Amino acid sequence: MNRIVTVVVVFFLSVVVHAQEFDTHPVKRGETLESIARKYQVDISDIIRLNPEVKNGLVINSILIIPISDQAKKEGPEMIQEVVSFITHKVRRKETLYSIAQLYNIGVDDIKRYNKELYGRQLKKREKIRIPRYERKTVEVFKDIEPNNTKIYTVQASEGKWRVAYKHGITIEELEKLNPEMGEVLKPGQELLVPDATEQPEREIDDAHNYYVVQPKEGFYRLKVKLGVSQQELEALNPELKEDGLKVGMILKLPKNISGNFVVDDGVVTESFHLEDSIERGKTVNLALVLPLRLNEMGASEDYTDKLKGSKLLSRTLDFYTGALAALDTARQLGVSVNLDVLDGRGNMTGVGGLLAAKQFKTSDAIIGPFIAKAFDQVSSGVKHTPVFLPFSGDIKAASNVFQTVPDDNVLREKMLNFLRAGSEGKQHVIIADSKNAAALASLKQVLPGAKVLSPTEDKYIRLDDLKKLLSNTLENRVIVETNDIVLLTNITGILNSARSDEHKIVMYTTKKGSAYEAESISNFYLANLHFHYPAVDKMSSENSTFSQAYERKFGISPNRYAVRGYDLTLDVILRLAYNKDLFDTVSEIGETQYVENKFKYHEKANGGGYYNNGAYIVRYTDNLEIEEAKN
Repeated sequence: MNRIVTVVVVFFLSVVVHAQEFDTHPVKRGETLESIARKYQVDISDIIRLNPEVKNGLVINSILIIPISDQAKKEGPEMIQEVVSFITHKVRRKETLYSIAQLYNIGVDDIKRYNKELYGRQLKKREKIRIPRYERKTVEVFKDIEPNNTKIYTVQASEGKWRVAYKHGITIEELEKLNPEMGEVLKPGQELLVPDATEQPEREIDDAHNYYVVQPKEGFYRLKVKLGVSQQELEALNPELKEDGLKVGMILKLPKNISGNFVVDDGVVTESFHLEDSIERGKTVNLALVLPLRLNEMGASEDYTDKLKGSKLLSRTLDFYTGALAALDTARQLGVSVNLDVLDGRGNMTGVGGLLAAKQFKTSDAIIGPFIAKAFDQVSSGVKHTPVFLPFSGDIKAASNVFQTVPDDNVLREKMLNFLRAGSEGKQHVIIADSKNAAALASLKQVLPGAKVLSPTEDKYIRLDDLKKLLSNTLENRVIVETNDIVLLTNITGILNSARSDEHKIVMYTTKKGSAYEAESISNFYLANLHFHYPAVDKMSSENSTFSQAYERKFGISPNRYAVRGYDLTLDVILRLAYNKDLFDTVSEIGETQYVENKFKYHEKANGGGYYNNGAYIVRYTDNLEIEEAKN
């Protein structure tokens, strides 16, 4: 009888909470009324009014009713708590993070955020820590743009969303709202709606400055701490700040040289985020790994090694799996406990259908796999609220819980276009493109307006004399080759090597390294002589790296690229979960991560289509036939 009454009360309460636009919050250890009020942008008195029992103190795991703040609901000024100064606290005997947080009426997380060493160890007696002091501030956000106050803008070569948004004084989010079908990577010639502000000319973007996207809850003080740039300096570079103030999502021009640990990608500054320094040590994460092992096809006396020899998929699957096991070892060393469920998806829809029917993913914080596109789609649609990571490239359906971990060709091409533009000063550029790569040629001509073009004769070959007429005797010649034709590529690499001399310094580039480069007729010695540059998903690691040595000790062989992929991806997912199990919420917060051979920098797709990886490399051949990351 009591259970029936409880269910009725809970149901009634949930209806009331929903009807009055309230939320609920489970109390975590270390939280205070102040930190909870700050999180939901409400007054402490409102929480006490709805939860009078908190007058006697918060109880861990108890459920609080939280009014949804009118300030959080309406557009316009947003009230935030900004750090305005710090108090130095000397730790006394028997003090804990929890007791110190209670003393200053802040959360434990607030203390850890400004004393990052405390993520990995306990407090020490007599050590000094920084206690943030908050002040209520107003941060304005942009209002919606009326559709009838817009005009058509044609995207230029190598323009990303932030460049178009900055030119027209809006945020990336506003650009996406105006153009819901714009896609993740913009294409030259694409037409977009932008504000029609005739009295305000388009802003210029130059390589003499960096740029920064204002994050939520950032004021001038926080930007000064993070970037080392004062309010006066920001206002001098961004005059609109004097009139409008800081706005969430606006793009600021910054000095070229800024202090701090940052990553600059295509001119945009993002804070370098080291997951290992920010994870919660001692945390337990639940990870599912779905592999096409096909154990159901094994006979009682059949040798699995024989099956491996006849199947590339099985061989690569086990390589990936050994890399994942090595990632578990690293996670344990970092103080993270992992419950790994290795599940046989059989590489087909029947196999993963059985896993879904058996509710094998019920406790999973995240899922890596399946490898096969159709099976992957079935899992992602069957666990709509669990993050699912596609280990390799594949034609999959868009879904809000999907993470595509391999950058696509558009992302890679944009990387190279940005690389070429950033290092274009003082270089001679020659473009060689066949008729099938007219779009790539157009993009290159827009990024490098002074480039010379050498068209192959009937798409079959180029002549040495024609090439030499276009080369500089004093500048480095960047020759950009756009073809996937084996015969033509063989001819071009041979001619470039013939032209390379003390008189002509030639470096070869491409925006897409196609399958033709793997042909036997393409000389790796020629590519090494030309210091060939291309965009890549991963880079080659050293056989003497810490990972390679540990892997060889564990498995008796050197890791191949599939083993490294298994290690990098699995470790990244584990560390993200150890930082915060809400992987969707922390995508923009974490930024780019990098491991042995792979980078991960996820961006959310428009219209809830999931997340794609923008982390890629520009690599080059060295004189000794190795491949290394390239620098401008």
